[in-house]
Amino acid sequence: MDQTFSIASENSFAVPGSSLGVILSYMWGLMQSNNDVVCYCCFVLIFLWNFSLLSMVYLGALFIYALCVNTGPSHLFWILVLIYSEFCILLQYLYQIIIQHCGLSIHVNFLQELGFPQYKIMSPFVISNLPLFLVYLFTLLQTSITARNVQNINFPRRVYELREGEDANNQSWKQRVQALLFLPLYCSVTHIIRRLFRYWISLTQGGESAPYFVQVSMDVKQWPEDGIQPKRIESGINELLSVMHSRRCKNLNGNFLSASRVRIQSIERSTESPHIALAVFEVLYASPLTESCSVIWQNSLTPAADVAREISMAKGGCVFENTGFPYPIVSVIGGGKREIDLYAYIFCADLVVFFLVAFFYQSIIKNKSEFLEVYQLEDQFPKEFVFTLMVIFFLIVLDRIIYLCSFATGKVIFYLFSLALFTYSVTRYAWYTAPPNKQAGRFALRVIYLTKAVSLALQATQIRYGIPRESTLYRQFLTSHVTKLNYWGFRLYRALPFLYELRCVLDWSCTTTSLRMYDWQKLEDIHASLFLVKCDVDLNRSRHHQGEKQSKMTKFCGGICLFLVLICVIWAPMLMYSSGNPTNIANPIKDASLRVDIKTEGGRLTLFETTLCRKTSWDNIDDHASLDPQGYLSTYNVKDIQLICCQPDASRLWIVPPMVQARFIRSLWWSMKIIFSWELMRDRPKGKEVVKYDSEVDDMNLPEPLEVIKVLNGSLNSFRIYSVYPRFFRVTGSGDVRFLEHEVELVSGDLVINHGNPEWWSFHDIDAPVVSKCGNLAGPMAIVVSEETPRKFWTK
Repeated sequence: MDQTFSIASENSFAVPGSSLGVILSYMWGLMQSNNDVVCYCCFVLIFLWNFSLLSMVYLGALFIYALCVNTGPSHLFWILVLIYSEFCILLQYLYQIIIQHCGLSIHVNFLQELGFPQYKIMSPFVISNLPLFLVYLFTLLQTSITARNVQNINFPRRVYELREGEDANNQSWKQRVQALLFLPLYCSVTHIIRRLFRYWISLTQGGESAPYFVQVSMDVKQWPEDGIQPKRIESGINELLSVMHSRRCKNLNGNFLSASRVRIQSIERSTESPHIALAVFEVLYASPLTESCSVIWQNSLTPAADVAREISMAKGGCVFENTGFPYPIVSVIGGGKREIDLYAYIFCADLVVFFLVAFFYQSIIKNKSEFLEVYQLEDQFPKEFVFTLMVIFFLIVLDRIIYLCSFATGKVIFYLFSLALFTYSVTRYAWYTAPPNKQAGRFALRVIYLTKAVSLALQATQIRYGIPRESTLYRQFLTSHVTKLNYWGFRLYRALPFLYELRCVLDWSCTTTSLRMYDWQKLEDIHASLFLVKCDVDLNRSRHHQGEKQSKMTKFCGGICLFLVLICVIWAPMLMYSSGNPTNIANPIKDASLRVDIKTEGGRLTLFETTLCRKTSWDNIDDHASLDPQGYLSTYNVKDIQLICCQPDASRLWIVPPMVQARFIRSLWWSMKIIFSWELMRDRPKGKEVVKYDSEVDDMNLPEPLEVIKVLNGSLNSFRIYSVYPRFFRVTGSGDVRFLEHEVELVSGDLVINHGNPEWWSFHDIDAPVVSKCGNLAGPMAIVVSEETPRKFWTK
């Protein structure tokens, strides 16, 4: 009483910080009870820290051994991991001593691939190698935990110790050297090969998970007053197993053999029958059931099933009567394998990896932080991007096929291949990511590989417990329970494009069935409809009484919100693709240039080219009537309209060698075309900042070839071109040039050669209106409508 009162008093006057201590104590206790999981997370963390070769050893230890072995990692495994961690810490420390205190600068790519930093670290040594120290700390803790439960390790005996009747004193010195040197090596290699073979068998065939239990039902006619003595039952079963073992191995020396052993855990009366006693035994060791027992202490993958089979054989062979077991055996049930099906979780993780690669592709490959801008720049999907997504997609399909066929060996090979492929790909991209955006690319790689690590861990757990049997493969995960989560998950699954159809076709193709594909899909639709109806009945109608009106919250969430969503679906696309898009911003012309080319069968020459053009906004022009007397621009936003006035004289000289000009003049008699080209520069859209508009003059508006020849020869100074280009045109948001809806006037002008030293060309607009903003610029003039473009919120 006093002790209870004192404890209550202490709790009542506890300081506020004690609750934090309780939480930390609880978290520490939780970590201790799941310390192996914490170690596994640290194994992945250290690889994601620097993507080094030294850290790959932890990945191999995790995904190839620790998560796959059915008995769990042994104490020796944790000791080896601890030694390797100490070795890595020592190497990192020696490397820092060399580069910081010895003044050496080592620039070897292989050292960086191993995990050594290229430059001196400015932070403390522990902080710079924090994941490595975390692995060391938690591995040390796990080693101490497993050391408490470790049992004596029985190593295989030497071959010469098992040779009955062999006298070691009669051996020659060569035989003794061979026995001392080669036989232990042979035994060790044989033991390793046997363990690897057993490990492969456990992966492909599965095995029971510890602890291993066997339930024995005994017929007890009359229960003793002091109860059934557990030790008596345990010794009787062990004696029975020893007799069965002696019968199998009667031709061998019993000194080197061991029978199966069990330890009783509980004895209780059956609730169904009062004369039946249920005894539960834990299997300590299961002797092999083969006739040949030359393999000493062979570990069975199914010890509970083997011991149950031995007891059943003893029951049929009348061994119980000979050993004096007190009660008749009614039935024996082995522990069996634990059947789990994790395919749904594996598929979800792989699907997330697929979408992550699709979204973060350019952050990794293109080394840019913009979201999916690569498609706007290139107007096509890069082939590497498509191939990567195709590989991930077909790996998901192959995993589904293996799952439907219950092909355990194929699953193990597929798992190892996926582990090697993703680890190699992520490491390769991490090593060769360009420095400017290296952090963004590596962050995306960490997210992708962390998600894939979840998938690999689930696959390893599935391999550890065995591939599901064909009778349990076709249970749909989402329709197994009626919950809100399953309902919305099933809705999302049916909403993803082609996912439902692909699953139906693949399942029908890989399943032995008499149904046609059409009938199979009909059954799938019926099953889906029944599940949705059941969800509606259990989740909605069961809570609503018949005749009761719906609540306002239900009407608001299910009616008004849905109505608003439908309104947005109807009108939002039209609004977004209209000129009234609220995200549209002005996209004026920043620069303009003009070029006039003359083209013949002999080639193409540029007569006139200027980059000296003045851009004036329509807001800053007063005399709109003189520029647009017909009112062509009245329907457009004045902020999008610009007046472009260019210099009449070319900004480049006319410098053509006489021989070239003479050959070109001869080709004018055969064919002649004049091309007028505008080149406009804007800020958007990305990849289409430059808009080029080429206008080829019709043949009826071209000058006579003789006029052009005379101008080139110097006999004339100019020739006239009619209807060269439209005075008004618009540039769309996508970067295309369009005429106005009305028929606008076409510009005509004179091309004049100025015989100076050197010569140059000029273009005079003969119908140019008088505009004060253009001043004395009587060259090419145009009025351009540059349409607005939407703002890209994910770009800088």
